[in-house]
Amino acid sequence: MMRLMAVVSGMLLFVSVANSEPSSLVAFDLPTIQLLRTADTARGEALAEEGKCDKCHGDTGVSDDPDDVNIAGLRASYIYKQLKDYQAKNRDDKDMYKKTRDLDDQQMADLSVWFASQAPASVAADRNTDPAVLKLVYRGDPTRLLKACASCHGRDGRGGQFDHPALAGQFPDYLVYTLTEFQEDDRTNDIYSRMRHVAAALTEEEIEGLAGYYGTAVPEEED
Repeated sequence: MMRLMAVVSGMLLFVSVANSEPSSLVAFDLPTIQLLRTADTARGEALAEEGKCDKCHGDTGVSDDPDDVNIAGLRASYIYKQLKDYQAKNRDDKDMYKKTRDLDDQQMADLSVWFASQAPASVAADRNTDPAVLKLVYRGDPTRLLKACASCHGRDGRGGQFDHPALAGQFPDYLVYTLTEFQEDDRTNDIYSRMRHVAAALTEEEIEGLAGYYGTAVPEEED
């Protein structure tokens, strides 16, 4: 009987895994790493101009709109993964799907290294340095199985390896929006559900506090 139950459980697990879809089709294997290493920033700049990326992301990847993501200075590997995820509809955005659907891997790599080479936005001078926020940044919270933000995103917030993006220099509203997306399962392209687990454990106040710590100054509105 025990053996039968083990077999059935294994079959159910196999079916569950077989029917689940990967959160991303990107593997940071040697061919992908080599593609990014040999990508061309000049071609990427030309593609960005041709695709009118500046409409949302600014001339060099720093947006004028606090609702848009700043992509200047993000790791090329992270940008490449997001472009591939948009193209495969593993990250939902109709506008970005239209922008990426006809791009090949080389073009996405070229775009990635171009924006990665640009100077990122600075963190706001009046950043939130509340001790509770700093604890989450540098120590996490073991009682909730929360790793320190810095362990993946870098002690300076400028990103970690491969798919760990920079948080420093993003607009606070965008950071709040993104963490809320993960928290509510509206964004699901995080490998192994890592950010969904983190965001689910955070309170609304903690999300806003972290956004205030990492966020850049909001552009002043023109008269």
